[in-house]
Amino acid sequence: MKWSRYNVLFYSEKLGYALFNSSMLSLTTIDKNTYDLFCEIRDGVEDAESRLTAEDLDNLKNGKVFVEENEDNEYVSMLRFKRQRQAYSSKTLGMVICPTLACNFACPYCYEHNLPVTSMKDDIQNRLVDFINRYADSFEGFTINWHGGEPLVAFDTIKSLYSKFEKDVRLPITNSAMVTNGYLLNKEICEFFNQHRLDYMQITIDGNKETHNKTRRLKNAQSSFERIIENVDMAAELMPDCLIGIRTNIGRANREEYPALHKELSDRWAGKNVKIYHAYVQDNSLNTCYAKRCAVELSTKEKNDFDILLAKNGIKQKKSLYPRLDKTFYTCMDNNAYVVDPKGFLYKCWGDVGIEERSIGTLKDGITNFRIVSQFMIDSDKFSDSKCLECPFLPICDGGCNLYRVGKIEKGIPYNVCNFDEQGLVRFIELYCEDMK
Repeated sequence: MKWSRYNVLFYSEKLGYALFNSSMLSLTTIDKNTYDLFCEIRDGVEDAESRLTAEDLDNLKNGKVFVEENEDNEYVSMLRFKRQRQAYSSKTLGMVICPTLACNFACPYCYEHNLPVTSMKDDIQNRLVDFINRYADSFEGFTINWHGGEPLVAFDTIKSLYSKFEKDVRLPITNSAMVTNGYLLNKEICEFFNQHRLDYMQITIDGNKETHNKTRRLKNAQSSFERIIENVDMAAELMPDCLIGIRTNIGRANREEYPALHKELSDRWAGKNVKIYHAYVQDNSLNTCYAKRCAVELSTKEKNDFDILLAKNGIKQKKSLYPRLDKTFYTCMDNNAYVVDPKGFLYKCWGDVGIEERSIGTLKDGITNFRIVSQFMIDSDKFSDSKCLECPFLPICDGGCNLYRVGKIEKGIPYNVCNFDEQGLVRFIELYCEDMK
C-alpha cells in the first residue's frame, strides 16, 4: 500500500491544511499534525500501517488516498481505455471541410501560412460525396464543420456542396457548424444557412476596436471591428436557430481588457442566440519554434491567473473553478473524423491542413498514411506523455494540444501544455469554497 500520486497536500491561509485527491475530486481539511504525518508518509519517512488506526486506514483507502502498489497505474489504464473506446465508438462520420484555404484576413497568430488559395473544384466535391457514401452503411449520419482559410471566401463552393449533399449523399447531416471571421456575412448568406440549418457559428472578436484591429486585421489593413459587430447583429436576427459563439483569443495584449469587452458584448446581445466565451492563443503549427510560442502564448500560471480574474469579475461562477474529471475529445482523437482540404487531401488535425506531407490520405484513395494516424490516436495524448503520467493533475487536465507532442516527436520542439499548477489549483479551490459559504 502506498500514497497515491493523485494526492495534493497544501496549506492555504483561507482553508488551513488540506488534502485534495484529483481521482476522487475530494477535498478534506486536516489539522497540522495530520498534515505533517501525511507529508512524512508521502516522502517515505513514515509507514502508514504503523501510524494509523485500522479504521482510519480503511477510510483513507476507500478515498484512494492510499492505494495498492499498482492501483494508480490501473486507474490510468481505465481512463485510457475509456478514451480509446470513445475514439472508435462514434455513430456519426465527422467531416471538417475546408472549401478554400484563402482568407481575407492576415492575423499575426494564425498557424496557416503560405497555403494555396484555390477553392474546391467540382471533381473534388464529387469525390467528397463518394467518400461520405462509402460509410453510408456504417454510420447514422455525418456532421459538417466548415473551416478554412475563411470558408465564406468560397460561399459558392459551400452552396454547391450543400446541393450535392442533399441530392447525392446517402447519410443525413446530423449537425453543422462553421468557423468564420464573420466579415463577409450578408443577408443572402444568413438566409441560406438559416434555410440549411446551420447549428453553430464561431466568430472571433479579439478585444476592443483598437486591439481587435491589430490581431484580426484585413489584408488591406482596413478596420474589421465595426462590420463584424454589425454582421453579428444581423445574423442573430436572420438565423434564430443558430447559436453564434463569439470567441476571444486571449494573449498577452488583450487579457486585461477582456472583462470590459465581455460585459459590452453580453449587454449588446442579451437575450439573443449569442454566447460570449474565450480561448487561449495557440501557435500550433508544426513548424513553430518554442521561443515564438512563448512570445505569444500565456504560461500555465498566467492562464490560471486569468481564470481567477474572470471569477472575480463575475464572468465565471466561482464554483465552476472546482476541478472536474476530464472528458474532452478532439477531432484528431476520433477514428471517424477527418479534415479535408480543397485539393481532396485528408488530415487528422486542423493545424496540418494544407501541408500535404502531413496528410493521411485522399478522398480518392482513402486512408493510407497510418503513421500519422497513429501519432494522433496513440502516441501524442496525455496517456503517452511520461510527464503527464506522473502528474497529480492527470485526471482533471485535458492534456493540451496533441500537435505540440507531435512536434516533439517529429522535430524535438519543447512544449508546455499544462492547464494547472499547484498554486492555481489552491486558488481555484479557495474561490470555490468562498462561493459555497
